[in-house]
Amino acid sequence: MLPTSSYAAFNSDDDLKPYDFNRRQVGARDVHIEILYCGVCHSDIHMAHNDWGFTQYPIVPGHEIIGRVVSTGGDVSRFKAGDLVGVGCMVDSCRTCEPCKNHLEQHCEKGMIMTYGSLMNRAQMPLPKVATQPR
Repeated sequence: MLPTSSYAAFNSDDDLKPYDFNRRQVGARDVHIEILYCGVCHSDIHMAHNDWGFTQYPIVPGHEIIGRVVSTGGDVSRFKAGDLVGVGCMVDSCRTCEPCKNHLEQHCEKGMIMTYGSLMNRAQMPLPKVATQPR
């Protein structure tokens, strides 16, 4: 397990508070990223306040990551430790339905996976959604 520090909301009325937890180990197709910057937009605020009625607490807000590669899984050859990378608001999708096959992952029939939870010091991201960033 990977010890991780973050900031989380524990209920709809609270400010964000420090929250430490363990993330899973890096998988074969994962990129382990030290998060340097992340976006926080109004959808993060809606989620933290449970404005849409489906928030599960604790919730760590933030998405759209810029970070540095710490390590990679054994099946990853495109990135190496030290690379500067970015991850958009979508982390993954099923990759098998028609929208996914046509590069329209935001319309995944099985549901896309968003990057909520970036207001932390580290993350593991599936390879397809990690992009190299210029220095």
